[in-house]
Amino acid sequence: MITRFLIAAVLVLNCILCLAENSQKKTTDIKSSTSEHAAKRNTFEGSAAVKEPATLMCLPGELIFSETFDPNAVSDRWAFKGDFILRDGSLRRTKLYPTENRRVRIQDASFFNTIIQFDFKFSDRTTDIRLVTGSGGHYNSVTQIRQNYFQVNTPNDREAGFVPSHLGECISLSRKDLWQTMTVEYWNDEVAAHTSTDAFVYGSHPIVNRTREYLAFQFDFPGASIDNVFIWEAIGQKKNWESVRNQLTATQERRPLVPRTKEERNKYNLINVKSDLTRFDKTYQELVALHESLRSSLHTTYPGAFQTHKQLSKQIAYVKKKIRETDRTFKEMEIAVNKARKAEDDYIVSLNPDLQALRSDSIPQHRFLSEQAQFRRQLENNSDVQLGALVAKTKRLQKAIEHSYPEAFKSVDEAIEKRQAVRKSLNEDPMFQVLNQQVVEAGKAVKEYEQKALGSLHVE
Repeated sequence: MITRFLIAAVLVLNCILCLAENSQKKTTDIKSSTSEHAAKRNTFEGSAAVKEPATLMCLPGELIFSETFDPNAVSDRWAFKGDFILRDGSLRRTKLYPTENRRVRIQDASFFNTIIQFDFKFSDRTTDIRLVTGSGGHYNSVTQIRQNYFQVNTPNDREAGFVPSHLGECISLSRKDLWQTMTVEYWNDEVAAHTSTDAFVYGSHPIVNRTREYLAFQFDFPGASIDNVFIWEAIGQKKNWESVRNQLTATQERRPLVPRTKEERNKYNLINVKSDLTRFDKTYQELVALHESLRSSLHTTYPGAFQTHKQLSKQIAYVKKKIRETDRTFKEMEIAVNKARKAEDDYIVSLNPDLQALRSDSIPQHRFLSEQAQFRRQLENNSDVQLGALVAKTKRLQKAIEHSYPEAFKSVDEAIEKRQAVRKSLNEDPMFQVLNQQVVEAGKAVKEYEQKALGSLHVE
């Protein structure tokens, strides 16, 4: 009896030990599987991490801006509305404002020696994509991408004594609906833009040697997209940069020019001729200074005939501001118009739960504004009756305030017509004719000097 009990006890103990061993093995297998899965996950995430850019000139340092246009993680520093939209993991130029250049910019930009990399894709009607940087109210560089070439330009800054220039151009074919990567490197007054080691533009200009406090992407027409916008701080130039610079410059000078008509090539070259003359030719500088002095004197003597578009716009805005500050009825009518517009927006949002969700404070405002504009366009295309009624009410209120206060809603075109009439009336003014002829002759001398310099280039 005792023997049978001992045998049974031993069997039970062995069974327990066996179960424990199997349980431990299963636990170990689960841990091992979890570790392997984690390792795979880490490897995948590592492969998706941002790689250092392939640069020609600069050494990359800290990554200071990163954007992959994931709707759930997109930066709130982007500034855009209905003209751009997040789709397919990228930022696309929409069909709103189809005939206008439209820009999307990064707010609070501050980049000096910098490496900017982004993917771009031509689609639909887009023919021109630009990376535009600026500072102090002036642009300082434009990387312009077309479907058969790209070029780097510097813009106008009269206050600093600069006129536009082309730093270089490069033949580069961009097929529609095919992604490519552009890298633009800045170091002091130097810039290098490239899509590969063979397709590049290098140049230097004092206007580039500024902190980039403005950074935007511009599209001429709808369709194109950008993605994977990364910005690194540049911490230095490569050790062999001097020899590389010489190689790039030599290659750029001898490679085929971008195909252009004779007229287009002359226009391209003239821009660089004027830039060089402005910076380095004393005789030309004196001719330009004389022309500007005479022109300024004429405009000061007859200001009503030469007001700029910007000046006219400011005058109209000032009149509206003063009326708003002093006229209670105007302010009440303006509030009524704004309420009517808000009613349109509220109606649009009420039809779309997704839009309501996008109004959250935790979601960048540009997402709501963009999606709202797309949905509004859809309703308009479908001739939504309720929206049509709300829009009609807004128009009636707007028409009423414009009728009551025409001086506050004067168009710039009207102001320009008035300016042109003033200018035409001066044709009978002898003093104006004398001063104007002096300006014309001084301008002619400048143009003749430019054409002489252009003729000496002998560029086919």
